[in-house]
Amino acid sequence: MKHYIIRITQSVKRQNEAVKDRALIPIKQGLLTVKQGLAQESRETKLMLSTYKRFSKGQASKQEMEAANKQFVDVIRGLGLGVLVVLPFAPITLPFVVKLGEKLGVNVLPSAFMLDKPEDEMVEVEQKIEVLVKSDNVAQPKDNDP
Repeated sequence: MKHYIIRITQSVKRQNEAVKDRALIPIKQGLLTVKQGLAQESRETKLMLSTYKRFSKGQASKQEMEAANKQFVDVIRGLGLGVLVVLPFAPITLPFVVKLGEKLGVNVLPSAFMLDKPEDEMVEVEQKIEVLVKSDNVAQPKDNDP
């Protein structure tokens, strides 16, 4: 009888773990989406800073500056949401602000968190970042002429 009770207890524990694992799947997917969005914003911000650096040297084109300025607006949006995260009742406030922004036609979320962003645009940004990072790492020759 004791052996039978132990088996039932183990079976119930396994079922509880399976239910808990299934309940955590949407949460894990949501957190992965946020992680990917933050990584994308980080890459785009690095590209923006690199573009501003090249602009200060007179080496950036007008299209690059427009893209950098769009990213700067995204950074400001992220800071605005960051302020709301610190406030009390943030889990209620943030979705409300996002829905209110959608109704009013205002983009509250940074572009990396938009659902309709094309995948090829993200890949293009990643390739630009790789090229710029490689070019920034190359040692620039110094003028030692007297």
